[in-house]
Amino acid sequence: MPRITRRQALTTLGALSLPLERLVAQSSPLPVSTPPPLASLADLAPDLPNFHPMMEWLARENTPKLSFLDRTWRSLDAWKAAARPVLQDRLGYAPAALPLKADLIRREDRDGFTLEVVHLSATSAYHIPARVLIPKTRRGKLPAVLALHCHSGKYTWGHEKILSSPDEPAFVTEFRNGTYGRPWAEALVRRGFIVVVIDAFYFGERRLQVDALEASRVFPEAKEGYTRARAAKPGTKEWVDATNRVCSFYEHHTAKAITATGATWPGIHVWDEMRTIDYLISRPDVDASRLGCVGLSGGGFRTAMAIAADPRIKAACVTGWMTAFAHQLKHHLRHTWMIYTPGLYRSLDLPDAAALHAPGALLVQQCRRDNLYPMSGMQAAVDKLTQIYAKAGIPDRFRGTFYDEPHCFKPHMQDEAFDWLEKWL
Repeated sequence: MPRITRRQALTTLGALSLPLERLVAQSSPLPVSTPPPLASLADLAPDLPNFHPMMEWLARENTPKLSFLDRTWRSLDAWKAAARPVLQDRLGYAPAALPLKADLIRREDRDGFTLEVVHLSATSAYHIPARVLIPKTRRGKLPAVLALHCHSGKYTWGHEKILSSPDEPAFVTEFRNGTYGRPWAEALVRRGFIVVVIDAFYFGERRLQVDALEASRVFPEAKEGYTRARAAKPGTKEWVDATNRVCSFYEHHTAKAITATGATWPGIHVWDEMRTIDYLISRPDVDASRLGCVGLSGGGFRTAMAIAADPRIKAACVTGWMTAFAHQLKHHLRHTWMIYTPGLYRSLDLPDAAALHAPGALLVQQCRRDNLYPMSGMQAAVDKLTQIYAKAGIPDRFRGTFYDEPHCFKPHMQDEAFDWLEKWL
């Protein structure tokens, strides 16, 4: 393969950020049109140059065998009956749950809603910290939505990414505004939904406790961050930055530990989301027949997996995490360990798994200037979901939308997602 100069490489990478005309691909019985090609990474060597041919061969050998698009399947229900147990098996996490219980920690009065901080019973090893937002202007049984926060490399925050606090530091607000434009969980509750926000495993209250690490055992790669975190005042920007550096390195160590136990990281997240749904439907103010789920990035992936596993969710929006995995192989595998489910690809690609949500309504929002995924992978996922919903006879229940944005979930995207929830819930 010919070598290229550093200047050529930077020129190619820079081209990825060039704006494109916004394309909104409405659902259709036919695949949405493929956008014009961008200057891409095609001229660069693969990230695993000598291994890449083998990886492509493995992807071809393991082409998902359980897609609903296979001519074997005519009945959506029959396909789901066969595919969902496979998904649950690959997730590898089904612990014995404690009896359902929610301990109310405190209640806060906010502008337009009431905030309840609760701890949900989960397993004998942990509880799930949750924030429940309840609109003040609505009565009776209301639709409820799981609002799932992103990854973003910010491990010290969970719910804080999408829910404000009156006394939060300016740098927290700055981060949220840059990614979301507003605390969108609050915008959603003001639409009349009950909203629940949990801290996902490894984030916020459930993050790695850096100060509990044994100093003599800290990995050399994390030593500087550990030292800085121990020296900084908790809650300051210096402490947050240093703690996130340590947590980022220890993510791979945590993933190894989870895998060694026979579980998977996506399995933990999905089970916690399902446990949160158990709690929601136990509330007298929630209509159990009208449950939704929304998330960006890591929260988008969690949404895709949650709707695949739990048919109680009736409408959802996946933003910034929907791709065909084989398209990721060349240059786009630099993702968190939290999105890899060993062995799943042999049966289901990510859009195949998300399609287990059907006939539930699904909106997928893609960002055309999102360098975390190749355009071909994002487009292939939308195409496949369009065809699956068409084959199932419910094309109006899927929509794939492309925005001329980088990786984000800004207010105009949120408005589309919230309108989608209102339509189907």
